[in-house]
Amino acid sequence: MFQFDESFLETVGLSGMPEEEKENFLQYAQDQLEVRIGEKMSEGLSEEQLDEFERIIDNDQETVQKWLANAGDYKNDEIYKKLLDGSEVAEDTPEFLNDYVTAKWLDQNCPQYQDIIRESIEGLQQEIAQQKDAILENA
Repeated sequence: MFQFDESFLETVGLSGMPEEEKENFLQYAQDQLEVRIGEKMSEGLSEEQLDEFERIIDNDQETVQKWLANAGDYKNDEIYKKLLDGSEVAEDTPEFLNDYVTAKWLDQNCPQYQDIIRESIEGLQQEIAQQKDAILENA
């Protein structure tokens, strides 16, 4: 997962930002990234798909369990196994199952999501880097 931290600020040329401004700026950048990713990912999806994904993201257990019931032998799914290998959360907990359903939903409904995330991060970094002098002046 991408981190908005001191390393991000260094990448975009804002490591000299006053300490008291950094936290607010990092939160702003994270919010902007989430909006951009959400807008790009929603292109081409139906209202039903968007509603279902929102319920999954909101950890609606009824939606998650319904999804799992239709998933078949999901414990042998490559996405499940990959999440399990990299997870600090216990298997079969609501949190882990929600993470799995989220990843599986994205894989099925928005297979280009990894590209969208990468492109959105790169675009945001470029925009901030181009405006770093103005940002530092206003900080």
